[in-house]
Amino acid sequence: SSGINAESRITEEKVKMEEKKNLVDEMTAQYFEFKKGVAKQAVNSRSGKPLAFKDIDQYILNEKKKEEEVISVRLENIKLINKLKKRETQLKQKEELADGLHLIDFEQLKIENQTYNEKIEERNEELLKLRKKITTTVQVLTHVKEKLQFVQAENAGQREKLKLVEFEVAKKRDILSRTKQARDSLRIDNVKLRKKCGLIGQEALLRDLEVRKDDTESLNDAIEQLQNRHLELVMQVDGVRQKVDAAKIHSM
Repeated sequence: SSGINAESRITEEKVKMEEKKNLVDEMTAQYFEFKKGVAKQAVNSRSGKPLAFKDIDQYILNEKKKEEEVISVRLENIKLINKLKKRETQLKQKEELADGLHLIDFEQLKIENQTYNEKIEERNEELLKLRKKITTTVQVLTHVKEKLQFVQAENAGQREKLKLVEFEVAKKRDILSRTKQARDSLRIDNVKLRKKCGLIGQEALLRDLEVRKDDTESLNDAIEQLQNRHLELVMQVDGVRQKVDAAKIHSM
């Protein structure tokens, strides 16, 4: 119920504050309208002419800004006064509490303070380790950066060499291509010439052809003999395998 009453009271105070603010705004507006009316009837002391409306409006606007600044400064001053009172109250409460502390409370505070000091020392050690790690990491990164720059420079040099090599390869490929074309052309011409000439008049080629023919027949005979021998061996192996299988069945 106390919470509900507090909320109700806060709401009432907000309503009252809003009403007062509206009243102040209304009276302020009336005040400036009154001043504006008086200014319209006033004349310039030097020229004897009435004041210009734009000058009056500018004057009123400047005065409103100054009034707002005064209000803002007053509010800030009130806040600072309230904050000062709050700090003085807290300080007074702390002083009263300190006067009422017992020895056991003081010892407990000493123990807690020692614990906090130990934790702070641990954190300082951890911080020192982290700083060392950071220093080491920075050194490693610096070394890696230098090495990377060296490798990049070396790669640039290798790229230039590669361009030269690719250029030379392209030249060689072009030469090779033209050489192959010339070779193919010569080969075609050679075949045509052989077809025209045949083997007539070329006794050495004829003898070589006869020798190769005899060699081919000899090789064919040898191949046939080897094939027959292979067939005999396969049959012998099959016979031995059948005997082994039969022996296994008999032993079971």
